[in-house]
Amino acid sequence: MDAAFMRKAFALIAKGLIEKEQFLQKEPTRYPYSKTLQHGINMFLSASCQVGCTKAAMDYADESSFLAHYITKPISDWFCEWDSEMMERLKLKEESFYAYEAFAYRRNENTYTPSSECYEFLETQDSDILEGTDESVLYEKMIVLKQETYCRIRRYIIENPIISLDDRRIMSLELAEDQAARDAFQFAYEEITEDCYRCPGCGWTMTKGKYGYSCHSLHCVDTTPELTDKMKLDILAGDYYRLKKGIMRYFAAPGKWELDIAKFCEKKKIQWVLWPQMDRYDVEIRFSDGEIWEIDIKAYRNPIALRTKIQSDNGFPEGEYARGYFVVPGEYMVNQRNYISIINRVLVNQENVKCVTLKTLKTEITRKEASCHAEKQ
Repeated sequence: MDAAFMRKAFALIAKGLIEKEQFLQKEPTRYPYSKTLQHGINMFLSASCQVGCTKAAMDYADESSFLAHYITKPISDWFCEWDSEMMERLKLKEESFYAYEAFAYRRNENTYTPSSECYEFLETQDSDILEGTDESVLYEKMIVLKQETYCRIRRYIIENPIISLDDRRIMSLELAEDQAARDAFQFAYEEITEDCYRCPGCGWTMTKGKYGYSCHSLHCVDTTPELTDKMKLDILAGDYYRLKKGIMRYFAAPGKWELDIAKFCEKKKIQWVLWPQMDRYDVEIRFSDGEIWEIDIKAYRNPIALRTKIQSDNGFPEGEYARGYFVVPGEYMVNQRNYISIINRVLVNQENVKCVTLKTLKTEITRKEASCHAEKQ
């Protein structure tokens, strides 16, 4: 048992939780058992036994007991009974999973909803683990589309977390001559079958369970204002569809910042392109002197997770650009003042690449364009 073993255990647990939610959507009256989740549970409990925590393996071997005891706790709490010397030897506190909050929160007595932390962690894992998740399936469907069609569907997804049945029909008709594009669009959404509100934070759905409200992100739950009747979706009056949760998290949530950068450049009359080279980058900026910057938005609240993802991707994608930027929302700095420095330490070998906040990027864009105008005078 080593750190790699533990990374796989947590990856399987995260994927299994998301599988359970997918199964529940398809068959609401059937218990959503996930073999992937049980595999991850078995691996974690096996590791616990190896460090002397045999009671945990005996008491929490079945899925329901394990979830009730562990899944709503921060990951660091899972290791409370582990020997400190073993923790040090395996360097588990340096692993990205260790810094995560709970992978799920309890919705009803025996139902758990995967948290945004769960989705975020899973995004950092290898493709064989990600295979089969909604976001990976949609990406495979979209990557074969023509660039113009790809951008059109991706932008629609970002701008429309919730659509009506009429919206779905109209878009499907507009894509009727491109079967692959229509399939990708229709796959992205699922029918809303429960009472819910339109989240005032992200525009997705916010539902109420026995233990409180839930959205795709805990940040929405923590910062949402008082919900009003005007925010409630009347599913009895008409059919509504929403983005599948993983797609909301992977495509739409970071997409709002991609569009924000494009709008900022548009206002300053700077050339920009969204998702160039089939999403090799998120935004490409071309200044009036011909210099090109490539931008990659990262919606990871955990800097260790982003660092791990960047390292596994071998840094920023290569290309003919003067500067490359990993950009994170400034709100992520509130509880992680050293967020930027953690990321930039692994970018030292790419001299023209760095991580900045969205606000800093806009400042640098403004400064660069001002220098271009100054050179012309």
